[in-house]
Amino acid sequence: MSITTPNLSRRRFLLGSLAVSISIPAFYHPTVADADGNAPVSNNNVRFLQRSDTDYAKHRQIFNKRIIAMPKFIAVCANEKGVQEAVAYAEQAKLPIAVKSGGHSFEGFSTNDGGLMLDLSAMNKPKYDKTSKHLTIQPGAKLGGVYEYLNQYGRMIPAGSCAGVGVAGLTLGGGYGFFARQLGLTCDSLQRVRMVDGKGKVHDSSTNPELLWACKGGGNGNFGIITELEFKTHPAPQTFSSYRYKYRNLTPSAATQLAERWFEMMNTLPNSAYSSWVLNGKHVTVIVTDTSNTAAPALKAILSKLKTGATEVMTPRKDAFLRGIQRYKGGTEPMYFKNVSAGYYRGFSDLKTLLPEICKQIASAKMTTLLQINTLCGAINTSALEDTAAYPHRTYGYLGELQTYYDKATQTKTAEQIVRDIQGILTRGGITAHYRNYPDVELPNWETAYYGKSYPRLQALKRQLDPDNLIRHPQSVKL
Repeated sequence: MSITTPNLSRRRFLLGSLAVSISIPAFYHPTVADADGNAPVSNNNVRFLQRSDTDYAKHRQIFNKRIIAMPKFIAVCANEKGVQEAVAYAEQAKLPIAVKSGGHSFEGFSTNDGGLMLDLSAMNKPKYDKTSKHLTIQPGAKLGGVYEYLNQYGRMIPAGSCAGVGVAGLTLGGGYGFFARQLGLTCDSLQRVRMVDGKGKVHDSSTNPELLWACKGGGNGNFGIITELEFKTHPAPQTFSSYRYKYRNLTPSAATQLAERWFEMMNTLPNSAYSSWVLNGKHVTVIVTDTSNTAAPALKAILSKLKTGATEVMTPRKDAFLRGIQRYKGGTEPMYFKNVSAGYYRGFSDLKTLLPEICKQIASAKMTTLLQINTLCGAINTSALEDTAAYPHRTYGYLGELQTYYDKATQTKTAEQIVRDIQGILTRGGITAHYRNYPDVELPNWETAYYGKSYPRLQALKRQLDPDNLIRHPQSVKL
């Protein structure tokens, strides 16, 4: 969540159950090529675009303008059957599949060069059940619209702040934000999914629990295309309070000392609150949000301490819930950037020897570069949830994000080198656990960095659901 712009039970299920499918027989292969077998044919379920088509550029574009991949075809799917037909064509034509819902993958894993992109943006319908208080959405639904839709019922799902992010991709990588310390990760509220696998078969996690486990933090674009997600919802808070403190023109030593103070204060942060420490050039901004109607004494004490040394203290805001989170919705138009996970931390000690050099690098960077550290723990660190989800990083208290923004394509190599240099400091300093939703295509040992001990189990599911590795990207789960 970028503020400045994110075993089952211990019973073992037979691997054979992973192959159980519903609705569509194994022999289902629709005719999607022309008479000469050269190109797919559009219908009411799926519209295939070639590079020469007028709408191709619009659907090809993802949020990160740094990524310039060109799929051979784009399949704009209207429904689940359209997804199946697109997969069948990709299998027939031997084209790799990339899956785009919100298109916010930092490294462009939602597209590819010369393959088939499945664009799910038209599948974006939400449906709230007043009896079960569950939300069912399609994969193209974006977070800002979901917040607005649920607000009319006084409900919410715990998620981040960026309005343009696809809820499907957010959830599949874990999903954290303002409310995770109180309500858990986004994936912790996920109750059921439907998915089309690499053979075009439909699976429902209600009859395949291993699929639900994998979709809770196991990443996207790995072994299937999600076509439906069902969440339990939570009562929306009445208010959303925001606090902001700025500390300007800090030396690397002063910025490091401020970070140490912030980490110490966060030990008493109430679960209703969230905070981030953001280094931008020589300046630090500390953001605090809270969903309590009245700030707890522990939070008031933290807010008072944050005033010390601040060069600017924003007048606190107390908004209605929806208006409050919309202040942090971020940009929705494509931009140039290189953003990656800067690792998980247990506390300041993990960064103590690294921050001075990182501060120097960021202060001397030739473009806007930020290190953002976000608070975790709280409900995320619930031991009972460890066996229910593939997400492996619950014991960490903090998550870092490294962000570099620029204006022109000619600056791309400079941006990538800035990130590479700072990521190198972190890696050499022993930071090895990373957030899957903030991928770094150059990250060594990404399999364990993202998935930890869950990776072999995800590989077993990959072999069952996508044995030909049709659905893939540079850091997808390997067979």
